[in-house]
Amino acid sequence: MRSTIRSMLVGSLRFSGAGRAVRPLLRIGLLLILARVASGQVVSGTVMLSDSTTPVVGVIVVAMDAQGATLARGLTTTKGYFSLRLPTPATIDLKVLRIGYKPLKGPSLTLGAGQVQKVQIIYAADPVSLAGINVRERETCRVQHDSGLMVAGLWEEARKAMLTSQLTSDDTPLFAEWVEYDRTLDSASKYVRQQHVRTTRNATTHAFRSVPANVLQARGYVVEDDGETAYYAPDAEVLLSDGFVNAHCFRLVAPPKDADQNRVGIAFTPTRERSSMKEIEGTLWIDRPTAELRNLEFRYTNLPDVALPAKPGGSVEFQRTKDGNWLVSQWSLRMPQLVAQSLMKDNSSMRLYRSGTRAVLHAVQVSGGEVVRATRRDSLIYERAGAGISIKVLSQNPLVPVVEARVELEGTDYTSVADASGLITLSPVLAGRYMARVHTALMDSIGMPPVTKLVEAHMNAHVDSLTLPAAKDVLARACPADSVRNGEGMLHGWVKTESARAIGHATVTISWKSNFDVVNMGGSNHLTYSGKTLGALTDDAGYWRLCGIPQSIPISVGVVSDSGSDIREARLEGEPFAQVDLVLHRGTSAATPAARALVELAITSSKGEPLQDATLEVLPVGGTPVIVVTGPSGRALAPDVAPGMITVRARHLGFMEGFVSATVREGRNTVPIIMSTVSTPLLDTMRVIGDRVVTGRLGEFEQRRLDKSATASFTREDILKRNPVEAFQMISNLPSVRVWSGFGGARPGDPAAYAISPRSGMVFGTANCYMMVAVDGVVQQPTPGQPAFDLRQLPRPEDIHGIEVFAGPASIPLKYGGEGDGSKWCGLIAVWTR
Repeated sequence: MRSTIRSMLVGSLRFSGAGRAVRPLLRIGLLLILARVASGQVVSGTVMLSDSTTPVVGVIVVAMDAQGATLARGLTTTKGYFSLRLPTPATIDLKVLRIGYKPLKGPSLTLGAGQVQKVQIIYAADPVSLAGINVRERETCRVQHDSGLMVAGLWEEARKAMLTSQLTSDDTPLFAEWVEYDRTLDSASKYVRQQHVRTTRNATTHAFRSVPANVLQARGYVVEDDGETAYYAPDAEVLLSDGFVNAHCFRLVAPPKDADQNRVGIAFTPTRERSSMKEIEGTLWIDRPTAELRNLEFRYTNLPDVALPAKPGGSVEFQRTKDGNWLVSQWSLRMPQLVAQSLMKDNSSMRLYRSGTRAVLHAVQVSGGEVVRATRRDSLIYERAGAGISIKVLSQNPLVPVVEARVELEGTDYTSVADASGLITLSPVLAGRYMARVHTALMDSIGMPPVTKLVEAHMNAHVDSLTLPAAKDVLARACPADSVRNGEGMLHGWVKTESARAIGHATVTISWKSNFDVVNMGGSNHLTYSGKTLGALTDDAGYWRLCGIPQSIPISVGVVSDSGSDIREARLEGEPFAQVDLVLHRGTSAATPAARALVELAITSSKGEPLQDATLEVLPVGGTPVIVVTGPSGRALAPDVAPGMITVRARHLGFMEGFVSATVREGRNTVPIIMSTVSTPLLDTMRVIGDRVVTGRLGEFEQRRLDKSATASFTREDILKRNPVEAFQMISNLPSVRVWSGFGGARPGDPAAYAISPRSGMVFGTANCYMMVAVDGVVQQPTPGQPAFDLRQLPRPEDIHGIEVFAGPASIPLKYGGEGDGSKWCGLIAVWTR
């Protein structure tokens, strides 16, 4: 007796419609067959051609009893070998079935209990001719081979192909790579709304499985149960069952005029007794020259009229492989998705209102799969030529380049990128219509929707064209209308490091000067000018853009950050916009020479709103006055300012004029100013210190970091680079700190970690000298029973802005109790959260 182990992968789909869930019962799956020989009655042998040396591959060998019942059947291997295991001792007749040939009667054998017999069958059968079949033969509800009707002979050929696709030989298994998909089409089935695709490779004998034939016989193929509608598809076992044959009538049909005329069909319809059930009707199409089964098409019967436009039904394709075997190469199932629609009728003349609901077709659900390729013994025996989509992306202006334009098929995971010529190719793609969405990095950065077009996957070389937006349309989408009303344009670009890493949240400023003049101030002449500066922060991808840029004027574009700096010159000459990419270079700021300051002025109202067109006069001590005007973001930039004390005169229509003073350092500084309608301007609590935008509570950390007054400082960038699990791991390698980690918490056996001076315990008998811990400027007290604050209780690394270490009591800032005598604490660890 042979035992088999079967592992089935089953895919399913559910969706709701008209208050009722619908799920296809097309169970896609593959069976992994692992066989071992056990005791029993076995007949084995080979099937050879008349030369006794050439094997006959992929034919069916059937063992039948005296009454004609099938006891066992199998498929010959590439060497013509077969093996049949009988359930009980019996006298049998062997018969060989080959597609396109008449059945061949083999020897008769008697097998006793546990007996094994070997035979050789010489195959010499006559071919079946379908050329002269008359499709006008009457319909019959009986297709047994002894009926004498042509439809019965044709049905027998279809049975051979279905049997072959179901059987497996004991030869090397066939490995198939196949794609399963669940699609949602629009109600007109014109394009794909949504699609889920799964790709698998495994040993296979079955493409898909249905429920048993007796269940379909009893309940039909569309069953409503517990609020769900189940659509069942017949697999080969169902089609081969006596129940299916007894439940349907058969007739021969000719192919449609626009189809392959070398085919003949076996159409089947439910019998009169099942005409009221939700059944299936369809056609099995057979090739006339070879008598090979090609495909099955079927439709569901007795569905409501509203579902008919969805063409509910399915199809199955059969394919002969290069080594003579058969497989199901493609299958699909279409199901209507119905929803309830509110229906109200108002007859005003009679003041009558009628309300209710009706079912409407909302979408079409398609589930199916395709075998992409199949191999046996690492030899390719089947490969499907897949459809493809080609799109030529066209540009109306070099400012909107086609290179690296990306296409996505809506509702699917299909995506590809254009080459330098703008050509995008997607292959293989499941056949069907798709809504293609093409976009570029520029379009994404300004929030411009993709350009769309309905495309169809073709087997032949067909190229669809699609045009990107015009430059003027990009400008209109990116910039407010009032910022470009007088012909102004836009500058945009990306900020990256020399290693192409995007820098997010960096401040990019652009400035230009005009209205130069020489004025006498205090008895001496001074050069004055009015300037305007605009600023923007880069997004997470490092992208920035600024609108309101004048034409034909030199523009300075700069960025300064902890990762480096860069400055570029730009000029718009009639173009609506230009791209300026900034690359951060380490070392002295390219935008600000040594010993000079870059002052960014951020002007807001008392309500926190940025103030555009505020006039700011920057008066550095002993320097040249600079007049700048804020842009839409309320920011302006005064470059090349002498470090030290500056005075800023702020003016804006409707707000009180006034002066504020601030100290600026070398590098970039931000001076935030609040203007009010009832009081003079004030400095805000947010500053930029050393190229960092910080709130008031982080100011002391950034100031000390620039002054290098701490023993060690760790910035947010340092933390991201190290990626520690615990915050205290950032200081564990410092020579000025010794981190003790072990079991010594508030309760014996609890884990804990403390910061200890490295000199602790160097002298015998001396106690450990611990370091205090502060979080956001607040000194943390140890838990009762612990000698110091447990470092495991520090904030998580992802929540920390920076860490300072002060090694030794003399280095502790006075505000935290630093005295320099070392009587209690041997240092400080200050943690600042984001």
